[in-house]
Amino acid sequence: MLSTSIVAASFCRRMIAKLGTVMGYAAGWGFILCAAFITFDVLARRFLGFSSQATTELTGYSLAFGISWALAHTLSTRAHVRIDVLINFLPARIRYPMHLVSLAALAVFMGFLAKGAWELVEESLLFGATDISLLRTPLWIPQGLWTFGIIVFLVLILLMLAESTLLVIAGRGAEAEALLHARTYDEEAAEALEAVGALEAQGYSAKEPRP
Repeated sequence: MLSTSIVAASFCRRMIAKLGTVMGYAAGWGFILCAAFITFDVLARRFLGFSSQATTELTGYSLAFGISWALAHTLSTRAHVRIDVLINFLPARIRYPMHLVSLAALAVFMGFLAKGAWELVEESLLFGATDISLLRTPLWIPQGLWTFGIIVFLVLILLMLAESTLLVIAGRGAEAEALLHARTYDEEAAEALEAVGALEAQGYSAKEPRP
């Protein structure tokens, strides 16, 4: 029964993580489009004598929802900054629960944030709020995109917390730690080398342990 629950939680976590990856790529391309749009607007003002007059508005929206859309992917790849100076020196029987406490605290914080974001969208819909800029964008659209990223992030946190808790209960705390712990220097170095093709030439991958 416990192993079945772990498999189910792992499957759900991987599905949400895949969604987070797609959202993360969308956020990255959104930032690139922001840069291109700003460049075009600056050049158009300088050489063509006109401006879209919407640079600040659209890029602000893109940055806001882009950040929230990248959160889930960052968590699933263990790329968030964590202060792990002390926890690495703790014994496993203390270290594993501490990882769970850390993730639970993040879930509580994001729960409050998601609730506030959802209420903000509801309020904008209720009053038909729009931006005061030239485009008069209905505010529920950028706010809704921002909120969606936060909700996906919260769902992923809860699924990871459920899976990790079950793993610890099943005596598989090392697997839970591998899922939650910040990336090691070796992993980051391997990823950097793989990015420049140094490891592929030797037949290694950052996702596989080196011999």
